Amino acid sequence: MLKNRLKKRLIVIYSAIFAVIALPVAWLLYDSYLHMQDESKAEWAMHAAQVLKMADNRIKDDLAIENKRSFMEYRFIKVAKTISAGEQPTYSDLALNFPVTSCNSDSSKLDYCSQYAGLIGHFQIDPDGVFSTPYLPAGALGQVQLENKEIRESFQNQLKFIVRDMGIKNKGTAATQDTSKGSENYNALDQLANEVDLSKSKNRKKRLRVERTSEQEQFAFNVESAKMDTSGLYRIFPYVGTMDIAIESFQAELNRQYIVFYRNVLRGEENFVQGFVVDLREYLKSIVELEIGDYASEDNHLALKFTYKGDLISFGIDTRNTIKVFEENLAEPLNAITMSMYVDESVQESGNGQVISNGQLLFLIGGIMFLLLGGGLISIYRLTQSQLDLAQKRQDFISAVSHELKTPLTTIKMRAEILQTSYQKMDDTKRKRSFDQIASESDRLTRLIQNVLDLSKIDGNRWVANIKKDWPKAVLDDFVTMYTKNIEDHGFSLTVSCDSDIDRVQLMMDRDAVMQILTNLVDNSLKFSKNADYKMIIIEMKTEGDHVYLAVRDYGPGIPPSEMKKVFQEFYRVENEMTRTTKGTGIGLSMVKKLCALSNMKIEIENANPGLRTKIHFPPMV
Repeated sequence: MLKNRLKKRLIVIYSAIFAVIALPVAWLLYDSYLHMQDESKAEWAMHAAQVLKMADNRIKDDLAIENKRSFMEYRFIKVAKTISAGEQPTYSDLALNFPVTSCNSDSSKLDYCSQYAGLIGHFQIDPDGVFSTPYLPAGALGQVQLENKEIRESFQNQLKFIVRDMGIKNKGTAATQDTSKGSENYNALDQLANEVDLSKSKNRKKRLRVERTSEQEQFAFNVESAKMDTSGLYRIFPYVGTMDIAIESFQAELNRQYIVFYRNVLRGEENFVQGFVVDLREYLKSIVELEIGDYASEDNHLALKFTYKGDLISFGIDTRNTIKVFEENLAEPLNAITMSMYVDESVQESGNGQVISNGQLLFLIGGIMFLLLGGGLISIYRLTQSQLDLAQKRQDFISAVSHELKTPLTTIKMRAEILQTSYQKMDDTKRKRSFDQIASESDRLTRLIQNVLDLSKIDGNRWVANIKKDWPKAVLDDFVTMYTKNIEDHGFSLTVSCDSDIDRVQLMMDRDAVMQILTNLVDNSLKFSKNADYKMIIIEMKTEGDHVYLAVRDYGPGIPPSEMKKVFQEFYRVENEMTRTTKGTGIGLSMVKKLCALSNMKIEIENANPGLRTKIHFPPMV
């Protein structure tokens, strides 16, 4: 009775919601019809603003990744921290990434298939103007033999030509190496503060970050920066102590072919310029790649164009006979590039890009909106009912879990108290019985908790399937060895039946998932067959063509045919007298079903008359 009253109340509430939403929507559609002509251009401009925002966010995300790159990554070697050996010199990530097979057909480009489309490469300019890349060792490491040294040199020369052609230089002056500062923790921000009044430049202050290099990193840097003296030997300054490196955010210089992103880095009293070069058109194409497909369609009426000292690249229709609806510069540091959007004149004059009239379009939109609104409210109504049912099931589940936890804990506590008070008076047989019961109940408690935790992992998408080639017979043997005693403790016998050639079969499978599935299926059989006349569990592993299946069969009461499809639902328990008197939480078969899905297996259940047979079908044999 209460449920019917609640149902009627929900119907009234959702009907009122429909009316409250539908009336304003109808008015807004009518108002839109009156103002569509004037608003069409604003709509296109809004779309263009979203495209621009997307492009700016892509640029920001790309530079955020590069801004986090360490100062030492622009060298051929860096110092990496290891657990076993502490700090050890190793190749920098940029050095290891070379050479890389190009993502493009043009092999003259260095393309790392990274987040930067059209990437040419990374570079560094030292305080004395020396140009270097992380692809070639320098200083005392200059004699290192590399198989592809000529290729690396060609890329370094290409980068050097581009960067110098763009007029990017290191305006700093190399400081004389002062070994007296070797033991000091020199702060690069102090030097930078002397050059720039940070109090008058809030934006610059926010764009600075500091990283601290270790003594080993300083020495590795000095080795690669060493200069040859008159005797032909490299002089390496063994810097002792740490140093703060002040790093500015990236700026950009560009011409009509390339973009050079670069940053100033202050190491002690020395200024370095670090950066990377990308192909201008390839990069612009990448930052709006999600929109390019729409502009290439046959029924498109838009054009998107980038300009810098003339046209650079465009997508969509020919911009002749179009109306410009949007024009704005990209965000810094590419604010010299302008993005424009154009709309076909015929589309702008009609106010929409469809063959149907404005009134028909609004009528169609209104009808769809009302259908969606009505359908959505009906769906919400049904969802509300299902959530109420689910809440009841969860409450039942909590009660069942509480009972299942309480029973073994009570047994363990009781046996522990008996051992604590009467240990000396008990003979060995009674002691062993108490210890065995504590161990058995602990295993039961562990399995229950593990089931709940595994279900939580699966529902939270935190279960990672570890599928690899394995021997299914070996997995079954491990389970039998581990679980036979528990089966016998419940007064059951176990029979294992396998095909003669199953020992030679290998499958792609998740061993842990199969073990968990077998545990749950056997636990279910022990639970629901405790009153059976024939107390036996049969496990079969058979082949059918190129497939292998694993079956668990008991001689219990089985499952009513009307309940077969429901037993895989979470917290569901067959509603009859047998289940109400049987322990359990209602998550076993639900978890088995989900584990099978995650492990590329299939499950089916059937009544064996008497008993129940559950079959797990593995993927095809390899």
